[in-house]
Amino acid sequence: MRDRVTIDLRGIRPQLQAHAAKRQMTAAALVRHAVTAMLDDAPCDEGGSGPIDSASGTPVVKVTLRLPVAHAVLLASRARVADVSQGTYVARLIDGMPVQPRAPDHTRAVTALMASTDRLSALSADLNAFMRLLGRTPRSELEPYHASIRSLADDVRVHLASAAALVAALRATRGR
Repeated sequence: MRDRVTIDLRGIRPQLQAHAAKRQMTAAALVRHAVTAMLDDAPCDEGGSGPIDSASGTPVVKVTLRLPVAHAVLLASRARVADVSQGTYVARLIDGMPVQPRAPDHTRAVTALMASTDRLSALSADLNAFMRLLGRTPRSELEPYHASIRSLADDVRVHLASAAALVAALRATRGR
């Protein structure tokens, strides 16, 4: 298994490369040699195997990807939209998990939800007027309105189903 460490050389890269070239080594080989020599002098620590992913509890390793700039920008923006780290985003792609579906057009979804809510508001006003009428009318005279009440209840159910789907879609676009 290969272990990787990323080091910020803080301006000493030219010196490191020159020193490695004198020894006819790569910079990575020179650093490994120096670290090995330093570790041979230090007491051995048999601690854990490295960082642990807090979400899954599994060990994690750092991986460096070299991507064209356009792909790196897309990776960063898509991970941000999915509200996950870039590592988690790539891991999901590797696992074959589908990328979160593209969110519906927010403006269109809000407009549809508002229109549906306006219809429900009008239905609610009609229902309130009907309920007031019920209090003043004998039962026999209310029979023709039975179908209207049933239709009204169906319209409310349709609205609630539509609103629930839109709210779920809007929540998905906002992350967890």
